[in-house]
Amino acid sequence: MATAPEEASDQRWAPAPGLVFLGQVEGSGLKDRSFLLKRGDGQVVQLSELLHLVMVAVSRDKPLPQAAREVSEAYGRELGADGLSYLLRTRLAPLGLVADAAASPAKAAGTPTADPLLALRLRGTLLPEKTVNALARLLSPLFWPPVVAAVLLALAAVDVLMLARADFLASLQQVFLAPALLLGIFALLTAGAVFHELGHATACRYGGARPGVIGVGVYLVFPAFFTNVTDSYRLGRGGRIRTDLGGLYFNCLCLLAFGAAYLATGQGFFLLAAVLMHVGMVQQLIPTLRFDGYFVLADIAGVPDLFSRIRPVLLSLVPGRPVEPRVKELRPFARFVVTAWVVTIVPLLLLAFGWIMLNLPFILEQTARAVREHAGTAVRAGGAGDPASATLAILSILLLSLPVIGLGILVYRLLRVLLTLLHRLALRALKPPAFKPSQKGIPAMAIDVPPAAPRDDGVPTLQDFLAERPEPPSVLAEAGWQGALRRLTGNSITAAPGRRERLHLKAVEDVQRRLNGPRTVVVVNPKGGAHKTTATLLLAATMGIQRGGYTLAWDNNETRGTLGWRAPLAGHARTAVDLLQEVDRFDDPVRGRIGDLDRYVRYQGSTQFDVLASDEDAAGAATIGSSEFNRLHTALRRFYRVILVDTGNNMRASNWEAAVAAADELVIVSTLREDTVASAVWLVDGLRERGFEAKVANAVTLLAAPSRQTDLQLRAKASSHFAGLTREVLDVPYDRSLVSGARLNYQALLPETREAWLHASAAVMRGL
Repeated sequence: MATAPEEASDQRWAPAPGLVFLGQVEGSGLKDRSFLLKRGDGQVVQLSELLHLVMVAVSRDKPLPQAAREVSEAYGRELGADGLSYLLRTRLAPLGLVADAAASPAKAAGTPTADPLLALRLRGTLLPEKTVNALARLLSPLFWPPVVAAVLLALAAVDVLMLARADFLASLQQVFLAPALLLGIFALLTAGAVFHELGHATACRYGGARPGVIGVGVYLVFPAFFTNVTDSYRLGRGGRIRTDLGGLYFNCLCLLAFGAAYLATGQGFFLLAAVLMHVGMVQQLIPTLRFDGYFVLADIAGVPDLFSRIRPVLLSLVPGRPVEPRVKELRPFARFVVTAWVVTIVPLLLLAFGWIMLNLPFILEQTARAVREHAGTAVRAGGAGDPASATLAILSILLLSLPVIGLGILVYRLLRVLLTLLHRLALRALKPPAFKPSQKGIPAMAIDVPPAAPRDDGVPTLQDFLAERPEPPSVLAEAGWQGALRRLTGNSITAAPGRRERLHLKAVEDVQRRLNGPRTVVVVNPKGGAHKTTATLLLAATMGIQRGGYTLAWDNNETRGTLGWRAPLAGHARTAVDLLQEVDRFDDPVRGRIGDLDRYVRYQGSTQFDVLASDEDAAGAATIGSSEFNRLHTALRRFYRVILVDTGNNMRASNWEAAVAAADELVIVSTLREDTVASAVWLVDGLRERGFEAKVANAVTLLAAPSRQTDLQLRAKASSHFAGLTREVLDVPYDRSLVSGARLNYQALLPETREAWLHASAAVMRGL
């Protein structure tokens, strides 16, 4: 089944047109990292880390062996061209994500598309993406926390006042006497529903993602509005939940307007509209169907589609049956939430459906009688010249008919699913048993982690023995309430680490990942005061602590830089210029010893990294050019696993260009100031024009807060810009201990600062 080596070497694959990489799922409920891609048809596909790396590496102009090497280096495990070809043919091509470059560009038949039983259909655009983003940007300040608190307090006060003054019977009588008011209430609630969707879009925009269109579709047969907030998957759990609840928050704004109008005018029209909107908000919070409450619960669990987990959860609950893979892959908390939701929702839906089917004759009879009465009313109102009453009667007929039609469609689809299932079971029962091939017939990369090749004689090997070892014990919680509970109970209760601690452990794991050779990271921004030197020192300190040394921070300034000043001295003041005079000695594998480098680099003690300073002689005339940089770099790569290069401010300097050319990864640093961010944007444009597009695409962007007050609008704008150009964009907080520009004291940093730089270092290591 595997592709022949010569065939795999010549084969070319191309990503499907219109693909959008949405990035890693933040706050995922899965044990392993997962990533999201959006196809050109709008369908979102979730991939494992290995398959995502394959999608990043594959290109129409790239041979499979080259792509396989790139995937192997990024994943840390060997993947050959045959295994890569197998993954492309059997895993990614059926999903419509890649296609054979030599084949017709037409869309492959049978591309899977999610078709849930209860899905929104016949979609149309109500507000285009550009308009939605303009409105969302304008309304974003409404999600500022003090404004949210003020709105909720005001709503509570208005509701109390309305309850104190409300006369519901009089309001109902007023509306029934003037049928046109019912049409007005319907129009108000419809406008409120559109405003509800704008709330989702605004919350999405406030979090830093970009919303899509606001449209209208058909849910079964009921008209329903929707907002495309697919891009919110790039946000963390908090940002996604804010997006889920943004619609209800905008309903609160509508209720303030309705309540104020009722208190000012006493018109029951506004009171009834407020009551109906309150009922609608409660309905939205019910997590049964795809309302807002469903998506909130899904984002709390970190599982995008709960309905797709019903079958594996139910099968896993059968006594004696092994746990399904789609349940086993969930984290403990997500598994608990999903299982609790399934065992609650399935009986409720079955009871509701059974009750409806049992009472179906009565429902049909009463609906038919009501339709006849409203039809007569419409005819009489039309003859009497009362268009409002006629319109209301026709609208009532439509609203009464829709549930019956929707129920019929639901029953039809359920029966079709049931008949399809019975047909498959019948075919399986009639099919003769097939011979089950041994594992030797399975290609080497049929799964994400390739199994060791079995021996031809079938005798078990050491690899077979080790492959059957049990999984290592789970990590014990050290932080949060989970760690406190474990310590208080003397390890009798061992709760799993919380989300924050899991993220910390994952970042440590990323920083400590194995490298296949020395790597060079270059920190760039052509403007002074952009946080380059600070970033170089903190990245080096973090990597030194977590990786245990063999890390160098190098001030590659053509004349004088400040990195040596910011690092404590180590008993000497020698610099790169001094090392350059004896660099030939360190090129020699016999004469060059790492211990002799201590005469030129400055060891940083407990942070376990070295500093190579630039020239500090005020009267000196020595300069570092491209040839000098290359000679130093070649020698230093023999002794250090990770070299972090702090660059100067002159993009045209030859040593600056040499550093960028030698970089395995770029780190673009900028403080959140208009001029510094603009300088970083100009830098990226220049790098792309010079042919460094691939290095820019793999770069990490670090946005540093220059003070306690951050310009949120500039931050969102910068994050959005660099997110479309570089691999990852991260924020690093303001820390008072870094402001003076004095020598770095890592222990003086705030815990949140150290944690932020740990995650920044993890992002850098993921690119290596």
